[in-house]
Amino acid sequence: MRSAKLLICAGGLGLAAAIGAGCSQGAADPPPPPQTEVIVASPGPDYVWIGGYWGWSWGHYVWIGGHWDRPAHPHAVWVQPRWEHRGNRYVMTHGYWR
Repeated sequence: MRSAKLLICAGGLGLAAAIGAGCSQGAADPPPPPQTEVIVASPGPDYVWIGGYWGWSWGHYVWIGGHWDRPAHPHAVWVQPRWEHRGNRYVMTHGYWR
């Protein structure tokens, strides 16, 4: 049986606020391999494809599908979310515009 834990990482913040702030989440098992996505045509020349990734919700991994988005500012680069093995768990760092 797979076991997983959500790390509490934001004192008085609600879960949505914590996730939006880039709060890390953790699981005992590694995420599954990335899913294959069909990238549809860009809605415009200034859009960037944000690839899908495995997120964490209610004690299990969930696939968050990719989408087109506009950069936060000129010359912005999207840093994809990633899972890192730390100690006895996997911790997620949320994606962000750099």
